[in-house]
Amino acid sequence: MTRLQCRRVALRTLGLLVLTLVVAGQVHANEILGIRWNESPHNTRIVLDLSEPADYKYGQLDNPTRVYIDLKNTSPKGSIRVRDIDSRVLKSIRHAVGSNGMYRVVLDLTRKVEPNVFKLDPYNPYGHRLVIDLPSEVKLDDCSTNNEPHKDVVVVVDAGHGGEDPGAIAITGLFEKHVTLAIARIVQEVLEDAPGFRVIMTRDGDYEVPLNTRRNIAMMERAHVFVSVHADSVNRPGPKGGSVFVLDNGKAVSELNKWHVQNENRSDWVGGVASWVNSECFDEPNQYRFLNEMPRDFVLDSSVAIGKSVLQEMSSVAGLHPRALTKNRRDFRVTDAGYLVLKSTHVPSILVETGYLSNPTEARLLETSSHQRSVGEAIAFGVLSYFCDNPPWHTDLSRGEVECPYNRTFKTYRVKSGDTLGEIALANNVSVSSLLQMNNLNSDRIYTDQLLTIPIRPRRN
Repeated sequence: MTRLQCRRVALRTLGLLVLTLVVAGQVHANEILGIRWNESPHNTRIVLDLSEPADYKYGQLDNPTRVYIDLKNTSPKGSIRVRDIDSRVLKSIRHAVGSNGMYRVVLDLTRKVEPNVFKLDPYNPYGHRLVIDLPSEVKLDDCSTNNEPHKDVVVVVDAGHGGEDPGAIAITGLFEKHVTLAIARIVQEVLEDAPGFRVIMTRDGDYEVPLNTRRNIAMMERAHVFVSVHADSVNRPGPKGGSVFVLDNGKAVSELNKWHVQNENRSDWVGGVASWVNSECFDEPNQYRFLNEMPRDFVLDSSVAIGKSVLQEMSSVAGLHPRALTKNRRDFRVTDAGYLVLKSTHVPSILVETGYLSNPTEARLLETSSHQRSVGEAIAFGVLSYFCDNPPWHTDLSRGEVECPYNRTFKTYRVKSGDTLGEIALANNVSVSSLLQMNNLNSDRIYTDQLLTIPIRPRRN
């Protein structure tokens, strides 16, 4: 064999070796990192965490009923464990390495359903994901359709984010979705303990609820108020403090006009959605057109008033963002916004920002159960305070059949030598900003024998 022929053989051998390595690499180009599942009122979601975008196919099989997902060119990274299954539609999850670099995941079902399978791009803290949604028997249409006016004050409490949407992420690694759910559950607990109030949660677990579904729940349940709980975040650590947002007037008019066009021929609106309207005052079917203007003003005014009431209570347990305070710090101010969850002109709606996860100090506070409780109670007390002063028509509260479950109390404190406003606030479990606002102070300078009014945490009768 000549030297040239030897060189050609060597090149062919090298080429085959390179091709073999490439093919081998392609066989395991993707890795499955984990398999998760969660249950919501509307579906069971299975999430396959992957190192790269999924190349997959799926199908359904009978006897037993199951869904399979074949992940091409995929291998497991270590041992893949799945937590115990407790679901209405999902019985078990099986998974194993198949032939030709394929990895198969099998979902054993309690009954046949049509899966919705789709990919999600990386979104901190998650990487590439393949999602399989299995619809459940519970539908949004199962919400209340009874047109009788509510006897209870109905509050829809919305824990922001959830599931594959973690929301903001604190420097400590804390997820907004966990903070909002913890605080929302405390709001629920306090309000449900109050006679004459009923709470509906948009979510009560770590699962996703579409934004439109959240506000639709408030409308279909004919709620008296929709309260969405969030935590803020920006790209710098300085900003801090809680605030409240409502739908701005321009957005409200736009949404109301859109609703009017879509519901032009409806005459049942008075008794259907807006249970806070006394329908006895409007006995002609076409008079709902007059109500098209009335709710805009009523809902916005109510939203602002409820928001201020919540801010007043929050000021006693947490710092407020400057946007939530007027220049003289003697009143509270809500902020206009066009958030989708607020775009329900039929229901007074507020979005409460409980603090900044991008601020290290507030992030550490929001991570503690004690601060979560303080903020959750403050939001609930703000709602209770407003409705005790403004009981909705036809409720037991307005008829005097239940006693107002809330009162606010104060005490007077005489400043001693050496006292500081910060120390007084800390000793009484209130914020410095609440003392400034309540005592009409422009600074934290105080003097011996000065009398200060200090809010006592609200108590229920």
